[in-house]
Formats: sequence, C-alpha cells, structure tokens
Amino acid sequence: MSTTAISAFPPFFGERRQLSCGSLERLDIQAADHTRLMLHHVSGGKRGPVVLSPGTAMTALSYCIDTVQMNFVEYLVYEGFDVWLFDWRTSPLLDAHKRLYTLDDVARYDWPVAIAEVRARTGAAQVSVLAHCLSSPTFLLSLVRGHLDPTSIRVFVASQVALHLRFTGSGTMKVKLHLDSLLPPHEMVHQRAQDVRARISDLAASLLTLVMPRSFDCDNRACYRQVATFGELILHSRINTETHGLMGDLVPECLTGFLKDVAVWARRETILTDEDRQHLDRLRLPIHFISGSENRMFIPESTEDSFNLLCELNGPAYYRRKVYHGFGHLDCYFGRGALEAIWPDLIAALDHGVSTGLSLEGTSSAAAIV
Repeated sequence: MSTTAISAFPPFFGERRQLSCGSLERLDIQAADHTRLMLHHVSGGKRGPVVLSPGTAMTALSYCIDTVQMNFVEYLVYEGFDVWLFDWRTSPLLDAHKRLYTLDDVARYDWPVAIAEVRARTGAAQVSVLAHCLSSPTFLLSLVRGHLDPTSIRVFVASQVALHLRFTGSGTMKVKLHLDSLLPPHEMVHQRAQDVRARISDLAASLLTLVMPRSFDCDNRACYRQVATFGELILHSRINTETHGLMGDLVPECLTGFLKDVAVWARRETILTDEDRQHLDRLRLPIHFISGSENRMFIPESTEDSFNLLCELNGPAYYRRKVYHGFGHLDCYFGRGALEAIWPDLIAALDHGVSTGLSLEGTSSAAAIV
C-alpha cells in the first residue's frame, strides 16, 4: 500500500491555489481480479466516512478541481466528513482503463474492495456513498447481485442515473441505430484534440461532432467530442472559463469496449436482468436520487423511473428524489450556484437527514465563507 501527495496529479491541483482541505493521500488497492484501483483520502472530522466516485473516464480527483473558489471535497471536509475518493477502473490514472471492462466487472470487483478498505481503515460499520453517472448503476448492481452487504451502507446518493439508462432523443437514436457495433472493442475514443488518432473510434467521434445536436457553441473542441461520445457533460452557462478549459483533461479518453457494453443496456433502458429484479429488496436502504433538469446526457427520467420502481416495490420511506432546475450533468459539482442550491442537500442526504442546522431545504454554513 502506497501513499502519495495529491499534487502528483496535475493539472488538477497545485497550479492555481492551495486547497483548504489540506493534502490528500493516495492508497493503491487491488480488486479480487487483481486489478489495481485507487482511493484518495482526506479527513475533515468525525461526521463519518463518505465515498465519492466519478463518472465514466474520470478520476475522482475531479471533485477536487482548483478552478473554483470551493470544491466539493473542501466543502465536505469543512462540514466535518471523512472523505474517500474512489477511482474505479475507468479512471485515466489507472492502467485498467485501457483494458476491457464492463458494468458487471465494476459491480463485482471494484465496489466490494473499496467499501471494505474504507471500513477497515476507519473502523466504521457503515459508510455513506455518492456515486455519479455510471458509477451509480454499478454500485446498485453490486448491492442487488450480493457483492456488497446492504447493511454496510449508511446512505447512498445516486447522481444523475441509477437503475435506468434514459438518454436524450439524439442519444437514444445513436444507441438504437447500433452505431456502437461499428467500433472495435479495444480502441480509445480520445476527447482532447491533440490525442486524436487516425483510427475508427476517433474518426467516428469526429464525424458525430458534425451531426449531434448541442445547446452551446464554444472554443474547446473537447466539449464537441464529449457530446459525440457521451452527451453534453456540462451546462456551459454554469461553468467558469478556467474549468471549461479543463474539460479535455477531466474526461480525456474512454475505451470503446465499455461504451459498447453500456449501449447494450441502454437499448434495454435498464441495467436490470430478470434475476436482478428478484433481489431489489437488497436496496431497502436510504437512497437519495438527484438529477439536473437540463441534463442532456442522462435525462431526469433516468432517476425518476428508478425512484418510482423502488418506491413501488420497497415502499417510499427509504427514498427521496430531487431535480435541480437550471443544472446539467457535471455542473452539479463545479458549476456556478451548485454550492448554494445543491450541496447542502447532499450534505443532509449523506448525513442521513441528520445534520446540525441543516435540512434538505437548508443552506450550509460553508456557503458563507465563499
């Protein structure tokens, strides 16, 4: 097990300002299939361990970007949480992101070792988890398929997507036309213009940038390629200039094999198999679903369908859901106004609705220092 200062991973840190949360430590961990994964840790107090995981093709260090006045990790530390950032095998910091992997691989191998490591190091019987984008359905699959013990989870925040994969109209058309079948499984789709190669996957993304609808015009070519590959990752009006310039670094490349696996389930609009549906009682735990109303990747109906299904099967007492007006996908974590409009709710949810001077409609004291 090794530890390294977080400043070893530019361009995310150490270039613009000093983080108020202090240094993070890197922990190398190994999944049961011998895949090397990472945790990054910083302690803010005794309010309990929280595991944060990012979306596809991202490192969890994206929660720590220093292009905003206060990032989400600083906020959690200020509020007294013990923060653990989890890099699953999609992370560009890991060699594993270059090898074939599926949603089931992440559920089966990645989440169990991460949760076990955090529990062992903290001595906590339960941990809270916030999983963004496709890390959310993999976490839920890990519970449903019995790889994770539900009693080890205090509360779960499902960010933007859960058991159902619902895209925009153009995104749905892309998967239903089976365009993914044209892609070789072992290639990388590059998002930064300087990384693009003369290969089928990159050429396909380049062609799609010409036809996929978008709500913005900007000078960062990575944003266009990300629309072609994933959908709109940010609502541009929410993002400052410095963060916008980082988009290619935050989401630099993704393996086509994983995109092909996701497309299979997207055509079914759910990650659940018939067998999975027999075990949804394993999701009888506090779950808070969030969506941005302007999410142009996974539309808000993604979390709505999952919320309604679980309420119907397990009763509504376990579940809450909120849609944030005027927010998109990633800007819920580093967009203008997120600290005031969204983050206090996340604090309340991660604390299982019990926090000093805070309700789901409250405003955190951290907002006053920004």
